Amino acid sequence: MTERETARRAFARELNDATLTYGEHTDRTPNFVVTPTGAMCNRIFAVGVLTEVENIGTGGQTLYRARLADPTGAFTIYAGQYQQEAASFLSAAVTPIYVAVSGKVRVFSPEPGTSYTSIRPEEINVVDRSVRDRWIYHTAALTLDRIKVAEKALASGFRGEELTWHLIHQTDDAPGLSRAIDHYQLSYNALQAYRQMVFNALSTIIEPVAPEIDLNQLVIETVDRLDTGEGVKREDIVAELRDGGYDPENVEASINQLLGEGRCYEPKIGFIKSI
Repeated sequence: MTERETARRAFARELNDATLTYGEHTDRTPNFVVTPTGAMCNRIFAVGVLTEVENIGTGGQTLYRARLADPTGAFTIYAGQYQQEAASFLSAAVTPIYVAVSGKVRVFSPEPGTSYTSIRPEEINVVDRSVRDRWIYHTAALTLDRIKVAEKALASGFRGEELTWHLIHQTDDAPGLSRAIDHYQLSYNALQAYRQMVFNALSTIIEPVAPEIDLNQLVIETVDRLDTGEGVKREDIVAELRDGGYDPENVEASINQLLGEGRCYEPKIGFIKSI
């Protein structure tokens, strides 16, 4: 009996971006959908809000299509005669509801240049928001780990089999990542977009806390950034921070305090340099 592949975690947006498959396409060997960050997904575990369910079967056949939303997009789920328990669950589901789904991943390409990714569910269970939030947290951590390895792979200069051997001790997804880099023409900008996707997802479960701003330190950093050698005009510092939303009077007071403490000085009247 063949051991089942581990169910991977990926956000809906990344999985929906996946168009690469990898495997021998036989009944005896696992086939994988490779995501842009290199995750090799034979099975996937997803948690979100079940928002839509419809029976799209024809000719007396039952085939349910459902959407499972996470903060980045929505997974598409299909359950028919070979997923009877899942189909029965979907037929009775009252949306919206939090659910956890594990199942096989498939990429359907009806014509060149067009691909659709979906999940054939093996198990669906009702959960609560805390389970959904934990899934977001752990999926975010795993995605960021893959992004870091992908960035190192790009920086290595290796490609193909050479890259696979280079990554073999860094990630179990080495074959997938080396193929993903070529297939998706992966770039640092693309990885940064996925990193931002992760941060956006995390912002839905973590209450934002406004950091305490050390205006004096911000003034010094602004001076150092703008200084080309002769210091920075006082009015340029005030204007720069005013555009960033800081009160000009507070900025002026901060400059005077830094001068009084000796952390900044005036090389000539009206110009500020940091010590």
